[in-house]
Amino acid sequence: MTKQELVKIIKDNFIDKYGNIDITKLEFDTTVIISGMKVDGDLHQDFQEVEGYLYQGCQKVDGDLFQTKQKVKGNLFQSNQKVCGNLIQESQEVGGYLSQSHQSVGGDLYQQQQVVEGDLLY
Repeated sequence: MTKQELVKIIKDNFIDKYGNIDITKLEFDTTVIISGMKVDGDLHQDFQEVEGYLYQGCQKVDGDLFQTKQKVKGNLFQSNQKVCGNLIQESQEVGGYLSQSHQSVGGDLYQQQQVVEGDLLY
């Protein structure tokens, strides 16, 4: 079976009442690679449970990118982001250190209501 045949099977069998492809709640016992997808509508990646790494790199989004309510036992890396609009990072709880270096901001930079138990370096 080719990937195009798989796309046809998914389109023929997994469309919800709104016309969206719905392949939620799949369970795999191995590594899953879903790289290189092209989506003309929205792409929802919610409620993922990953025992290994979750890698989301080289995303190109014409609309907004939402990453909310992440719970990470390891490290959260967000580097080399290019945002033409606003970058909003609110209500973060960090058990280790928070590094925000080499930022280039064309507009305003707001960092409000920060609580730092360790050293604040700038």
